[in-house]
Amino acid sequence: MICIKLRKRQNKRSVLYFGSTVRLEHQQSEYFLHSHQVQYGSGSGQQSVTGMRTDHDYNSLWTFKECWNTTLKKYDDQIKCGDCVRLEHMLTTKNLHSHFHQSPISGNQEVSAYGDNGNGDGADDWILECDGVSNDGQSQLSAKNWFQLKHKMTGKYLRASRKDIYNQRNCGYHCPIEGQLEISASLAKSPETRWKVYAGLFYLPIEKESDCNEYGDCDDIDSDDDEYRTVDL
Repeated sequence: MICIKLRKRQNKRSVLYFGSTVRLEHQQSEYFLHSHQVQYGSGSGQQSVTGMRTDHDYNSLWTFKECWNTTLKKYDDQIKCGDCVRLEHMLTTKNLHSHFHQSPISGNQEVSAYGDNGNGDGADDWILECDGVSNDGQSQLSAKNWFQLKHKMTGKYLRASRKDIYNQRNCGYHCPIEGQLEISASLAKSPETRWKVYAGLFYLPIEKESDCNEYGDCDDIDSDDDEYRTVDL
């Protein structure tokens, strides 16, 4: 059984498990990884991925999953630095994806959202490389970790920059993503490729059978521990 626990950025000890749905913050810009039902007008024509400034948009929620065509991860499987992961966009159920198309502003490698109902292909796979710790699969990913997402198929890193912002000049009038950042993939690690979990719904194994019922409700927890509950972000 599992219990859903709301953790925010201030709690630096939060350990992440597969199935957690999170907001990812870009270090340099402080924008959040975002997607929506807006297709690129060039390149692949797939669903666009951008950086969004506000921190309360449902379209900035992503779920950690195991890599494509690998053994299914369970909710008590911890995410480790060095793991291969997919990120499924919660509202559109498409996966964070990259390929050899050119991104519209920077000319880097395009990043899109791809697939249906969480199903995609090997170009949805990313390697989680944490800063300052071993990436051999032994160190747990936690809320304190800044990390890079390396695209497994092409070896390029998920990036953003405040210089690459959509506006009327590069996106046209009535641009649906005006004011948002281009998200792309680049060959080298840099401050532009660093990300962190900001907040989200974290699945945690329960320690006592009485903590939650079979539906994940945690109403019987002591009143002074109000962190455990089912929440809507």
